[in-house]
Amino acid sequence: MTGFDPDFDDTVWTDAWLHVPIAQAPPGRHPGGYRVERRTLHQAKVFDRAYRLARPFDCRLLFDPAGRLWMSSTPQEHIMMYNNGRCSQGHVLVGGLGLGLYPQYAEAVGGATRFTVIEPSEAVRAIVAPTLSAALAVPLAVQAGDIETALSGPDPARYDTIFLDTWDTLDAAHLPYINHLRDLALRRLAPGGRVLLWGYRWMVRLFEEACRQLLATPPAQRRPWLRAHAKTSPQGVALLMPVAAHFEGQAVEDPEPALDWCRRYVVQAVIR
Repeated sequence: MTGFDPDFDDTVWTDAWLHVPIAQAPPGRHPGGYRVERRTLHQAKVFDRAYRLARPFDCRLLFDPAGRLWMSSTPQEHIMMYNNGRCSQGHVLVGGLGLGLYPQYAEAVGGATRFTVIEPSEAVRAIVAPTLSAALAVPLAVQAGDIETALSGPDPARYDTIFLDTWDTLDAAHLPYINHLRDLALRRLAPGGRVLLWGYRWMVRLFEEACRQLLATPPAQRRPWLRAHAKTSPQGVALLMPVAAHFEGQAVEDPEPALDWCRRYVVQAVIR
């Protein structure tokens, strides 16, 4: 798929991010009940593994007006943003401002020369944009709006990199919608451009694991297995139904060829 590599993995371990100075939003309370907390971590979970950190790590936690944790700048998030940033170049369109980590890495270790950020939350723009603007040496435009609407609109602008990070969790059930955004983004790339999607390969791996469990179930028990999970993950089960249909009645003794089919399927799956 020209412009997008589904095998690019932004969860590859690296400690290079530790050597890049990153400005973080100042702690404090903000209008509307939002607040940013500064927290010092001595240990952290990174890609489902617990680590004791060599030195205390300063991170930020953004809470919404209901007191729910919305965003955080944990080591895992730094690693993922570093990996995406080093693959970025030129004029970058960013879907989702987050806590402002990605643009700083894209400028410092990538080849980003300009950023256009689409962020729907007025609170996030107010909290993060001033710090990010001061930290960057390249032009930054932060616009109010929805990235799907922006990508679907008539704007003729083309971008060298499009980085999307608008889903709250790394849940494989999001993949059809994310693929929809990806396909919109591919139409807005300049020649030689690239679309990057936060956590994409991680989510595909989660889907592969679900497929592995499904196909390890005897053929006659797969539909009941799916029904048993329908209440807890209806979107996930809907995504797995074509897998069950494709392998209907087949006992899968060698899972690897079957999982290869599953990977190809889920990379193409889009919302209908």
